[in-house]
Amino acid sequence: MHNDSVVGLMKELTAKLLAVTEEFDGRLAALAEPVAAAEDGTLSPAALIGRAHAIMAERRMRRQHLPAELFHEPAWDMLLALFVAHDNPQPMNIKALVAMADAPVTTSQRWIEHLYKLRLIDRVIDPADRRRVEISLSAVGKDAICNYLQAIAKS
Repeated sequence: MHNDSVVGLMKELTAKLLAVTEEFDGRLAALAEPVAAAEDGTLSPAALIGRAHAIMAERRMRRQHLPAELFHEPAWDMLLALFVAHDNPQPMNIKALVAMADAPVTTSQRWIEHLYKLRLIDRVIDPADRRRVEISLSAVGKDAICNYLQAIAKS
């Protein structure tokens, strides 16, 4: 009985967190000003981040209309989250990144390891707390996401 109540509470908290995230993304999208592309069709870094935010919001919105189990791409969710957070002075730790992936912890951790092996992300152990690992988008990962977002903006 105790385990069922904990699971129920976790599901309730997850649903509330998702609702807050969706509301935040909606407000952020409403505040974003349209950014014109340069003559060659490329978008500014701010416009790329805005596009990444929009993709993240669209991905979450799908879950309101279709079964969530259809959309398990934790690696993509993590890459988008890291791209958006790239210039943020606060580093992303594994716990925060796992929360962005909307996948089980073990699945997310396997994807983090895989993304690291592909050199798309960097991992740094926090010198103040060696149990804490900070994750960031690598230069290779940032270039790949930028190139992808530029390509879809031109299409």
